[in-house]
Amino acid sequence: MLTQVPNFSLTRESGETFSSAESLRGHVWIANFIFTTCPSICPTLTSQMGNLERRTRGSDVRFVSFSVDPETDTPEVLSRYARAHDANLERWAFLTGDAPEMRSVIEEGLRMRMGERADGDILHGAHFVLVDASGHVRGFYRNEGPEQERLEQDARRLSENASAN
Repeated sequence: MLTQVPNFSLTRESGETFSSAESLRGHVWIANFIFTTCPSICPTLTSQMGNLERRTRGSDVRFVSFSVDPETDTPEVLSRYARAHDANLERWAFLTGDAPEMRSVIEEGLRMRMGERADGDILHGAHFVLVDASGHVRGFYRNEGPEQERLEQDARRLSENASAN
C-alpha cells in the first residue's frame, strides 16, 4: 500500500455531488487524469479507460476521470465528453470542482501532478492509479499495452478479494 486517499466530494458530469465515501467505499477503482480540450494524450487515456471498463464488466471495479482543467470542464462539458467517448456512467464518473479542490485530491490524495495551462496544454499525470476497496493506492500504471493488461489483472484480483471478504 502506498497511501490512503482521503474522502473527497466533487461534482460529476451529471451536475450531482460525487462523494467518495458514498460512491467508492467498498469498491476497487481506477483513476485517470484528463481535460476535454487536451491536444495530446487525453483522448488516448480516455479510450484506454473505456477499454478497461468494457473488459472488466461483470466485476465491481469503478472508474473515475478527474479533470485537470476545472475552469473549462464544467459538468455540461464533461457530460458531452463522456457521451462522445461512449462512457458507461453507471461505473465511470467524470469529476470536476474548483481548482484548489481538484489540486488537493489529485496531488495530495492520489499523488499525481497537476500543472498550469501553457500553450493550450496542461501538464498532468498520464498514469492510471489503482485504489483498493479500503481507499489505499495500490499502484501506478503507465498508459501502455503491458501495463494496461497488468492493471486490469490487478484490479480484477483486488475486486474479487474485496467481494470475498
